[in-house]
Amino acid sequence: MISYFLKHSYIVLLLLLLLITITSCSDETDPVIPPSEHFEPEGWVIRDATTKPILVVWQGVIQTTWNSTSVPDTLYAPLNALSDHFTVKFLDINKNIINPPADADHQFGWLITDPSKLTIIQDSPTDWAFHLKGLIIGTTTLELQVMHLGHVDVKTPKLPVIIREDTTAYGEPIGLRLSYEENGTVLAMATDLISSGSLDVAKDSLTDHIEIEFYDDQNRYYQPEYPLHSLDFTVANSSIVQILPEAGEPWVIRVKGLATGSTTVTFRLMVAGVAEFVSFPINVNVQ
Repeated sequence: MISYFLKHSYIVLLLLLLLITITSCSDETDPVIPPSEHFEPEGWVIRDATTKPILVVWQGVIQTTWNSTSVPDTLYAPLNALSDHFTVKFLDINKNIINPPADADHQFGWLITDPSKLTIIQDSPTDWAFHLKGLIIGTTTLELQVMHLGHVDVKTPKLPVIIREDTTAYGEPIGLRLSYEENGTVLAMATDLISSGSLDVAKDSLTDHIEIEFYDDQNRYYQPEYPLHSLDFTVANSSIVQILPEAGEPWVIRVKGLATGSTTVTFRLMVAGVAEFVSFPINVNVQ
């Protein structure tokens, strides 16, 4: 009886050991597919739309000179408007500029000390780029981050930000206006929900130059930075009308009538392949 019990106890013990081994193996990371590595740059470079450095961090310290040239140690955000388009680059141990990590495990992140004063606007949520938008005049600080699988891999020190009035700045586009470039006559306007007016042209004819302007929630009209921004459009019936961009003038078009009838055109403001604004369809008539 005892030998029977010992024999079966030995079998049970072997099964338990086998189960523990299998469980522990299943918890191990697949050695064939290693996890994504942490990104560990030595510094940060924030650049404007001309690629000029506007703030440099080296080994955790904000720099006041870089490559023998003075650089600001503070960022500026216009009140109720967008700053320039800022891009994020990094520095390796040799102070060479390197690109952000391209894998899906890393994302651009940030922490604003006082979010009642400042916000960040991105043209595309996957870009390592941003605009600053001031909400209240004053000062705050901003920490930029490299996120890795939900946690912070690396971060800047607290970057000073001053929010101030800037009459040359503008906000996010909420609508557009089309007018004759020569005399300013308004032909059509559109938001993303509604449009008014129309583009009219005779069959087999071309209109004069038509200028496109965007406007923000403060009713400020502007034409965005080019080539960072570009214009795209779709004609509902391309057998009736053709839209012709004007060479050397990125915000000017002409309309050519192909066949008598009516159709619509939809305009898009593009940033790095992403539509920042899409207009409601605008009527086009060919007589």
